[in-house]
Order: sequence, then C-alpha cells, then structure tokens
Amino acid sequence: MRNLIINADDFGISKEVSTAILAAMDLNICTDATLLVNFEDSRYAAELAIQQNRKDNIGIHLNLTEGHPLTAKIKNERRFCNTEGLFHYKKKEHIMILTKSEKSAVYEELTSQIYLCRAFGIPISHADSHNHIHEEPGLMCLMLDLMKKEKIPFLRQTNNLGATSLINRIYRNSYNRILRYHKLAGTDYFGSTTNLINYNKELKANSIIELMIHPGKIVDKQIFDAYSKDNLSLILPGIIRKDRLLTYSQLHRK
Repeated sequence: MRNLIINADDFGISKEVSTAILAAMDLNICTDATLLVNFEDSRYAAELAIQQNRKDNIGIHLNLTEGHPLTAKIKNERRFCNTEGLFHYKKKEHIMILTKSEKSAVYEELTSQIYLCRAFGIPISHADSHNHIHEEPGLMCLMLDLMKKEKIPFLRQTNNLGATSLINRIYRNSYNRILRYHKLAGTDYFGSTTNLINYNKELKANSIIELMIHPGKIVDKQIFDAYSKDNLSLILPGIIRKDRLLTYSQLHRK
C-alpha cells in the first residue's frame, strides 16, 4: 500500500498553468501545489486558490532561478542575477558555499517571497523550490534555518526514486536524512511519475510518496504536463488509489 501526495510545481507562473493545476485538483489527480510569488500572474493564482477553497493545499515554490527578484541586494549578486537584475542561475555548477553577501541577499529574498505568499492569503503548508535550488549544498543550512524561523512544517526531499550516480545517491540520501532529523520530511519518497512507474525496488509498507507534476495546459479537457508533455489525465488515474491520497496539510494535522 502506498500513500500519494501529488504536487504541482509552478503554480502562479502563468494563468494557463494555474488553471490547469486547479483543474487537475478538481479531477483528483493532484492534491497540492506550490506557488511562485514573483511572477505577474502569481497573485491571480493565489486569489483563484482562495476562491476555490484550495488555500490549505498550497505551499511555496521558492525561487532563485527565474523572473524578477523581490528584493534589491540579490540583484547585485552575479551568481544569481544578470546585469538587468533578473534571476539567471541555471545550476551549471553546484553551489557549495555562499559568500557573506550572497547569504544575506538570498536569505532576504527568500524571506520576502514567504512574506508575500502569506500576504496573498496563502498560509503555506509546505515548501519546495524552482529548479530544485533548495537541494544545493551551500543552501542547506540556510534553508533549514528559514523553515524553522518561518514555521514552515515541510521541505521537499531530494529524488530517491529515480536512477542516478553513486555520488548523487549518497548526497541525496544524506540530505534526506538531515531533513528527517529536523522533522521537515513529510514523505518517505519523492520523484516524478516516471520515476515511480520505473522504480524496481520494494517500497516501504504504508510509505508516503510525493510525486511532482507540472500541469501546463488543457486540450480537449485533457491535462498535459508542461515538461514531459504526458497526458496526466490518462497516466495518473492508473497509479492513484483515491482512498490513499494525502495532502501536506493533512500531514501537518497528524
């Protein structure tokens, strides 16, 4: 038996994406979403979630890689922003350590994103990040401190369902153990629908799995993933038992 949390990333990046995500929730093929707050349509997405009584199912999608920053200091940090003041970090190399000025700027920016998310009326049930920036080694301590200070109960684990190199597997397992130690890991496994379908090891009994999806558009009432282009309306019902679906807000209440 497996319990599933199905989280849609990139809520708020555009009206089309936000509409597709909420439609997926209505079809019970999505339980949660994480909101990008620094886009033109972010407020629209938050208001739509509130109108549809979904605010408790929305977390925050922390962002240091795309769009306009909310704060000034990070615009001067060339690792994260270009000369026009836009995020441009593409993870071509890992962040092993932050300079003093980078740490201050990143902390200020991410804190501002959390404050804005709550100002939109979203209480924040959990957190993850755009392009998995929270997994970077040099950001780990900062993220743990931020989650504790802002009382965000869960931070997404690293992918432990997909195949990867030995070095990556060691790092990911270590990262996930640290999250569990700090009681920030709400799930036992995390990965994509493809990762789960292709996973050939035995899952722990009554484990909780977070699946990441990216609903991008609706075509003929079918919901398609923005990245894989998969028809989520066809794929997800085959791996879902509705009586085993959970949300992050339900975990918080346990």
